Amino acid sequence: MFNGKMKAVTFSFDDGVTQDIRLIEIFNKYGIKCTFNLNSELLGKDGELTYEGKKCTHNKVKPHEVASIYKDHEVAVHTLTHPNLT
Repeated sequence: MFNGKMKAVTFSFDDGVTQDIRLIEIFNKYGIKCTFNLNSELLGKDGELTYEGKKCTHNKVKPHEVASIYKDHEVAVHTLTHPNLT
């Protein structure tokens, strides 16, 4: 409650990356629920991102791990392969 009104925040994360595992541990600790948008055709694939000259792993979770990793959270999909839709 905030000033007598119920408030809500929505958390949504994309791509089903292995970093989600740590994120979910933190959210579970505090009872926070999230929506995770997965790209089903990319599950299990390794990847890397470069942002402002820094590289970061962008490995996708394995298909057989989805149910256990995202247990008690919402799972959605947004495209099979995450194409550039511009």
